Amino acid sequence: MSALFAAAAALHPVRDGYALAYGSHAERPGPASDLDLLYTGARPLADRALGRLIEGVKRLHTDHGLSLDEEVGFASKLYATEREVDRAAGLVGFRDVTDYATPVGDPVALNSPAFKLRLILNALTTPHVFLTGDVHAYRRQIVAAERGCALPALRIAGPGKRAFSEAVSALLSSPDGLTGKRFLGYRPGPHLHAVLRRGMAHLVHDRLVRLDHDTITWSST
Repeated sequence: MSALFAAAAALHPVRDGYALAYGSHAERPGPASDLDLLYTGARPLADRALGRLIEGVKRLHTDHGLSLDEEVGFASKLYATEREVDRAAGLVGFRDVTDYATPVGDPVALNSPAFKLRLILNALTTPHVFLTGDVHAYRRQIVAAERGCALPALRIAGPGKRAFSEAVSALLSSPDGLTGKRFLGYRPGPHLHAVLRRGMAHLVHDRLVRLDHDTITWSST
């Protein structure tokens, strides 16, 4: 876990945001996996500060023998403002609410502002490690992200009365069979169930959904 400690302690002075690690290394640390990091703050980083952060992350990978994945550039995925996190939780990254496929093989789309918002939402709703920073901001944005995660499940599954398991399946596979990183990036398991259960509870509180044990009733959102 030393790479995570280094990421928390040295790379970015988190004063008004927080930092977290997500992805495979956060779950199963090892040299075969890159270290996916997200740093947040109230304001955009100046180009020089962002450049220093990127170089620090690359050096961290070298020092700990980790592989680098730059299919999505660090300038796009490493740092997000508070507003970007809020927009991600509000599903602004999905311009077309009927198309959730990942634009695999399209570097322009993968490094676009819209896809950055999708990555942020994924980081907050998949297994991750809180590293340092403002825990209150983190918890508020986790609640919003979990709510945001539940909405695509409802939209993909469709309105009406559905089993909770159908909503989970809707996040794991598209109607035409896309899964994993080619779709929304979720994997089956207890974490996704817990995130979706909490997200549905938020929608129940907002009176958008009715939840009766393992049955969800939804008309439209």
